[in-house]
Amino acid sequence: MIPFAGALVTGVLALHLLPALPEWPWAVLGLPALALAWHRFTRPVSGFLLGCALAGMHAQSWTERAVPAALTGTEVTVVATVRGIPDHGSRRSRFILQVDETVTAPDAFRAERLRVTLFPAEPRLAPGDRVQVTLRLRPPRGLHNPGGFDYGAWLYRTGIHGLASVRGNLQLIDGASARPAAQDLHRLRAAVRDAMLAAHPEARHPGVMQALVIGDRGAMDPDDWRRFLHTGTNHLMAISGLHVGLVAGFALLLGRGAWRRLPWLHRALPLHWFGALVAMSAAAAYAALAGFSIPTQRALVMLVLVSVAVLARRDPLSWRVYAGALVFVVAVAPASVLAPGFWFSFGAVAVILVLLQGRVQPPGPKGWLRIQVILAVAMLPLSLAWFQLGSWIAPAANLVAVPVVSFLVLPVLLAGAGLALLWAPLGAPLLWWADAWLALLLRTLELLLAVPGAVAEMAVPWPGAVLAGVGVVLLLFPRARSLLPWAGLACLPLALPLSPPIAEGDFRAEMLDVGQGLAVVVQTQRHVLVYDAGPAWEDGFDSGSAVVLPALRRRGIRSIDRILVSHEHMDHRGGVAAVVSGLPVREILSRRGDALAEEGPCEAGIAWEWDGVHFATLHPPPFWDSGNAASCVLAVQGRHGRLLLTGDLEGLGESVLVRAMGDSLRTDVLLVPHHGAAGVLSRGLLEAAAPEVAWVSSGFDNRFAHPAPDVRRLLDARCIPLFDTAERGMIWLETGPGGIRLGPGSRIEHRRFWHPPVPPAPPLPGHCRDDASDAPPGPRNPGAM
Repeated sequence: MIPFAGALVTGVLALHLLPALPEWPWAVLGLPALALAWHRFTRPVSGFLLGCALAGMHAQSWTERAVPAALTGTEVTVVATVRGIPDHGSRRSRFILQVDETVTAPDAFRAERLRVTLFPAEPRLAPGDRVQVTLRLRPPRGLHNPGGFDYGAWLYRTGIHGLASVRGNLQLIDGASARPAAQDLHRLRAAVRDAMLAAHPEARHPGVMQALVIGDRGAMDPDDWRRFLHTGTNHLMAISGLHVGLVAGFALLLGRGAWRRLPWLHRALPLHWFGALVAMSAAAAYAALAGFSIPTQRALVMLVLVSVAVLARRDPLSWRVYAGALVFVVAVAPASVLAPGFWFSFGAVAVILVLLQGRVQPPGPKGWLRIQVILAVAMLPLSLAWFQLGSWIAPAANLVAVPVVSFLVLPVLLAGAGLALLWAPLGAPLLWWADAWLALLLRTLELLLAVPGAVAEMAVPWPGAVLAGVGVVLLLFPRARSLLPWAGLACLPLALPLSPPIAEGDFRAEMLDVGQGLAVVVQTQRHVLVYDAGPAWEDGFDSGSAVVLPALRRRGIRSIDRILVSHEHMDHRGGVAAVVSGLPVREILSRRGDALAEEGPCEAGIAWEWDGVHFATLHPPPFWDSGNAASCVLAVQGRHGRLLLTGDLEGLGESVLVRAMGDSLRTDVLLVPHHGAAGVLSRGLLEAAAPEVAWVSSGFDNRFAHPAPDVRRLLDARCIPLFDTAERGMIWLETGPGGIRLGPGSRIEHRRFWHPPVPPAPPLPGHCRDDASDAPPGPRNPGAM
């Protein structure tokens, strides 16, 4: 069973690595898969084919319904039902709409589930509400940076076919939901949340309480999540095997007590049958309250299979039970392999099964202590791969957090939530107790984080993480002493450098995809500069923590030599605070009067050299006012190439720069000022810089229509290819003996089938699109320039 389950997961994974989905009748693959399943030698092949077939059918169904890029900005009117629990903020609401019928929409619109944003946050919708609404569509996509969060993958695995914003009035429709059973469940979850907030409005950690009761982590304070994540206790915030098992265990004890005190039950069911029935019912109810997330599905299926094994007098701790749960979860939701919870859940259970193999009696306190320590260490490679950090204090933190949450918080919290649902004052004391213990736990975790070297922040590629995970388990497993040399070899990826070395006099630059903002990382042989750090908005998105820090860790960067903030606008400096708190920074240069400036203002005349690469600020002159025109302009000159970064330079600032520098502005790659806004790229700047390539950092479908058509026309007229982060994701360049090597963009290099298509690459520099006398237009060769 294990080879079949492993092959099934491998088949599902293989399909999710495809850059484009072939137009195949995927269901046909199921026929040879079923035929091969009868013989044990061909069963792994059967599992692989079946995994490909299941994932292919699921993916094809989603791609057929996904909002195409051609419908960006199109308005449709639909009648739809609110699914799940809406996320209500102070300025906006977000919720999932299940489209029941279309009133007006083009034929290409086939989406069934949309993630909708409503500005302002009124009316406050509830699960099951039916509405008629006009929506402005966007395809299911987000920012794209290697090593960063793939929002498009999240939309795909959660079954969301597109994004939308409300246009005009939203009309509530009287009547029952189109899916009453599912909506009643979500209404119950929302009612439990509201009852908890009403019973204990002064709670210090309401988001943590909601995560433990209804599986909704959307309201968690970012600092609370950081404490759990950095101490390796974040698994406690996902309702999984531990939580479901505890609820089932408590229910089993109560069921046995009831059976002994109610004689008529003796005649109805034997004790072990009645106890198993009560335990499974309680676990199913809790899983439903948590919204049947992937960890709860896995835990529930495994609990049912374990119960069946016990009732059938079979070994409950067998790999057959594990494989059965794995097959069920992957077959029902193939896209779950893209979720970290899938790997952490099944990975943890696999480690526990390995450690318990051959035991007749359950382990005692020392045995469970050993298992906790080994489990925390064994999950380290997974944590490095998914979250780019590993916690060395995880074993100690888990020894504190697991008992506190299991016995002092979770049972009291569930009882308090149930009582609060009946009458708020009944549940208030229990909720206060749970909140007090959570506050004490989080203070303890903060003290553990104060230990020097408590957290290792680095990235490990997935192949390396898998090898290292196997190696760590072998190192910690006493029966595998003969395999120690191989285990040590498997752990080597944790120590290998993450990026190739940079030669003296050369540099690498990455313009990150931060939406409507700017963040550029310049790396020489031994130094790192960050030019702007993208936006941070009131809705909670901070590009410093979400984009810049993951990009730096992916390159193996442990510290920053200098941050240069071009000017004070939040789409450029918003992420700086998060970067400074995440990595050591030696120096910050910003505009005069900015609280960020530590060594003086960023103005013309500052020059330095790192590893044979020359850096110089060219603008503004001393004592200039703030604003776009006073953006700090930086030139980076290497042995084999030059880059000019211009911030939001515009108007008078451009004129002053061109007059002061003239032909000294000549560069290979030019960052178009102000995201390519209309009128900002003057002919004078373009002629003086004479770039081979132009870069633009802009947000997809942004309200300013950047880059402007006149900027595109100006560049096209001079045969200068334009690379835009909105189209291509993160863009990079490297200098070397052959000149500048330019990457085509992360959306091309790391494309998956759920990503929208990318426009063809710009032509080679010096070759116009309509120039028939030169080389024919075609995709740009990213390896040469």
